[in-house]
Amino acid sequence: MNHRHLILCLLATLTSINASAWSRMGTAAVMTEAGLPCFKIASEEERSRGPVSLKMLTISTAGPNGWKDVWTVMFPNASFGDPSYRLPNKGCVRYGKAPEGAESSDAAPLVSGKVYGVSFLGRPPSASDPTSRYSADFCLLTAPAGGFQVIQLTNGKNTCAPEEKSR
Repeated sequence: MNHRHLILCLLATLTSINASAWSRMGTAAVMTEAGLPCFKIASEEERSRGPVSLKMLTISTAGPNGWKDVWTVMFPNASFGDPSYRLPNKGCVRYGKAPEGAESSDAAPLVSGKVYGVSFLGRPPSASDPTSRYSADFCLLTAPAGGFQVIQLTNGKNTCAPEEKSR
């Protein structure tokens, strides 16, 4: 096989690769609002890339047969192929409270001490940005005043324990 055929074969292979395999995973943020977890795209993501058009939000937890969705939200216009929904400035989506116009499944009860994952599917403002998913893991502790205290898990931490205070 001469070099021209080899180059053509390589080009054909490269053009058939699914472009989503080249996508980058962004970071979501989880905080406590009114005793429930509240979800958004991490501030540093939106500062560096601009506001993200959201399609879907999924909250899931690990079970004996893999991850199981406990709540899903489809944002307005996402079902029509126009992912133009953006969270209000400094806004977040509180667990079980879908934004106006969004469609959601019923929210399963949350359990203290259990690890959950949040995943946003979205579209960055620039077509050259390969980021389409934003995710984070978190767990919940029962708050003394009722409701939950959210702990976002970072740096490979996968257990739910209160943050240790520095001495």
